[in-house]
Amino acid sequence: MMSTKPFPIIIDLHEDISYYYVSGASGLEFGLEEFGKDMPARHGDIPKFRKSRVAIIFSSIFCLLSTISPRITEQLTRGYSVKAARAWVPRATHSTSLEHIKVYYRLVELHPRDLSIILTREDVQRSINLEKIGFLLALEGAYMLEDVDDLKLYYNMGVRSIQLMWNFDNRYAASCMSSKDYGLTGEGEELVKEANRLGVIIDLAHASKNTHLDVLNISRLPVINSHSNARRLKDIPRNLDDEIYEEIKKNKGVVGFIFGMIGDNEDINSLADQIMYVYQNFGPDIIAIGTDYFGLIDGKAPKGLEDVTKIPKLFEILLDRGLKETDIEKLAYKNALRIIEEHAKYWRIHTHSQEW
Repeated sequence: MMSTKPFPIIIDLHEDISYYYVSGASGLEFGLEEFGKDMPARHGDIPKFRKSRVAIIFSSIFCLLSTISPRITEQLTRGYSVKAARAWVPRATHSTSLEHIKVYYRLVELHPRDLSIILTREDVQRSINLEKIGFLLALEGAYMLEDVDDLKLYYNMGVRSIQLMWNFDNRYAASCMSSKDYGLTGEGEELVKEANRLGVIIDLAHASKNTHLDVLNISRLPVINSHSNARRLKDIPRNLDDEIYEEIKKNKGVVGFIFGMIGDNEDINSLADQIMYVYQNFGPDIIAIGTDYFGLIDGKAPKGLEDVTKIPKLFEILLDRGLKETDIEKLAYKNALRIIEEHAKYWRIHTHSQEW
């Protein structure tokens, strides 16, 4: 039973809010509306985030474009074991990523009392205190980085997390859907080192197994996999096998449970099954939330988790299944906050630095 205490604050390791606006809500179950309104059926907005005590959102910068390609559609269909409705391509990635970044800054300008961009340790604390909902800007794929040093430019624009790839290989690493899992390249190793230096959180969602193992071997800071589930319960390349969970645990990293790719039933109880499996096998310090709200494109949110206000019901189910309140707090925000704080020690403005 849920205690009479307020449910914990939430840090969500992955939402695609900018995609919602840049794409005109393409592939989503709800239309466009101003972000300050409580729009029925929308995954989230300021009123819903406030009601749900959402503190920080890892805010994805998704730089791929929708297109037609039978080859890519087939690749995605194999990777997810579900017929893909569209293809995607990394095209004009730098320009596209800039538009996504502008969306987040514009939302903050439109709603300065409720939203902020996470740039400093002080910003993190203000969001944890629920003064403002913090957008932690997160590159979804390094396709826009033509050179490792480009990461510093994005850092200076506010980026604090980098997912190395989406479902396509790049010059830095192999993806989970690679036909040849080469792991990290030499440039990929340099990118990991630069991310560590800047305090940019490395995100291994969509990465291949060898990419996971290579990064976990060389990163001196804990990593995240922002939005994935356990392959033991849903056997697709996007999900993680037990060896990867074990290595992330050794790294003191965390994995965010995605509100998709769950199992035979895409519902709140099946997601609870996923969480219980990882909790029982790898402990409470690896678990986190990574909804993929606004990014469940051409699909539906799980039954019972249609929007962010339903997450406290998930906590109630997990308490009934044996998690302690301290474990729920770790899942909801404490594990993710630990990762953020360990990286925030390195955050500083490099624009005027002489160490370029």
